[in-house]
Amino acid sequence: MDLKSYINECKKHWRWFAATLATTLIAAILFLLMFAPRYERSATVLIKDENGGGGLLSSMSSNMGMLAGLAGINIASNVSNEMEIMSSPALLMEVVNRLGLDTRYATYDGLMKRDLWEETLPVKLTFPKLTDKDGAYLKMDLRQDGTFTLYKMRKNKDKLSGEVEGKINTVCQTPIGPVSVIATKYFKKVMDEKGEMTIRITKEKKYDQVERCMEQLDIDLTDDQTSIIHIGYRDQIAERAELIINTLINVYQEAWMNDKKNTANISTQFINERIKDIEQELSGLDKDIAQFKGSNLMPDYEEAAKMFMTNASLTYEQQVKVNNQLYMMEQMRNQVNHTEGTNQVLPANLLPDNENVAKQINEYNKLQLQRNQMAENSSDNNPLVKDLDVQLGSMRKAIVNSLDHCVAQLRASQKAVNREDQKLKQQISAAPSAVTKVLPAERQHKIIEALYIYLLEKREENSLTQIYNSQNLRIVSPPMGKIKPVFPKKGRTLAAAFLLGLCIPACIIYMRQRKKE
Repeated sequence: MDLKSYINECKKHWRWFAATLATTLIAAILFLLMFAPRYERSATVLIKDENGGGGLLSSMSSNMGMLAGLAGINIASNVSNEMEIMSSPALLMEVVNRLGLDTRYATYDGLMKRDLWEETLPVKLTFPKLTDKDGAYLKMDLRQDGTFTLYKMRKNKDKLSGEVEGKINTVCQTPIGPVSVIATKYFKKVMDEKGEMTIRITKEKKYDQVERCMEQLDIDLTDDQTSIIHIGYRDQIAERAELIINTLINVYQEAWMNDKKNTANISTQFINERIKDIEQELSGLDKDIAQFKGSNLMPDYEEAAKMFMTNASLTYEQQVKVNNQLYMMEQMRNQVNHTEGTNQVLPANLLPDNENVAKQINEYNKLQLQRNQMAENSSDNNPLVKDLDVQLGSMRKAIVNSLDHCVAQLRASQKAVNREDQKLKQQISAAPSAVTKVLPAERQHKIIEALYIYLLEKREENSLTQIYNSQNLRIVSPPMGKIKPVFPKKGRTLAAAFLLGLCIPACIIYMRQRKKE
């Protein structure tokens, strides 16, 4: 079959082309009239470096990231973790609760079902007796005088018969349960324009609405070598999409700040308790030294003390270091044993010169925060929560074992330093007995004072960290998007219908001609 005969055959059946074109174009027009347009809004945020961005370590990490990018290596960062947290069901559940997204209102505008929101929504309904696991549906005929009729009610999958009359700003009893109907501030404006309207109200199950939001949410990195996250959301109402994105960012930031605040509060409480004990011990030593000097009328022994401190400087520094480490290790071990079973995070930034134990505690705190968040969103009997409890118990035992091992090593070091100190004491055996009696008390006073200063510095460092880590993201671009909807696109839809209307009869004629041959 040559092209000319095929074209002639198509001309003979021009009515087919006209009929299919009319059918596909009508179907496309109906599609555009029935499906409400959807708009897309997106924002970009920068995840900040938790190391602070100004220190040597942060600079080295940045340089390493640049070198790795040139070499084609992707260095993992905390950005991927923050993306997973931001798109987690727990945060979206909070967004749904704050904005009341589980209750949807719609009305028909011709063939098109449109959502009602803010300025187009005259009333809001609440269902006090329905749980998060319950769903409901009903129709409302709303009139300008504030009266309404509820009918075609459904709870979960059960259809309920009957009609209920009522008036706005009241609670009416329905087969679904009590329903509160409250007029919005746009009631008069909407009803003056409409006169009366039929509203379809759908009370979604909370988890179903969360899944619906997750389907419309798009969170991704703008580039593999940056820490900028793109957050996109599609919705029938552009203003609602913007509000959902802004609320999600706020909820994420609040959750991050609460986690940091809880960890910092635990550390501060731990430090304050230790400082209080040390202050009492220092006060007692000050009193004892003052009474001893006053009763013995001690002469000036500064030269002897200088000579001793010159010979014992190394031993003293070792005593300070070992005592600080041993004290912190023992107190941390007591803290771990004391907080067992209370589902609290542990102080993570107080262990000096022991990265292994600090790393174990950081991992434990991350898992503990995950377990507490999951328990808040479900219950302690959740199998996943119980599984995390088992993991936390094992991690706590491992931390205790590590602390016991460190304490044993430090006590051995302490004994060795004390033996060296005893040797040095023999060198001043010829010194006046008064000096020999008061000097250990003063040395012990200085050791405890050094520990006291160390804890004060840690408390100040903890406070400064809490202030400077008040936010871990910066909004680069607020939610915005095109005025035109992203779906459906009228031009593309009509063009596709036109091409389809031409292709269908053309293909049929071609197949018929091939069969004749």
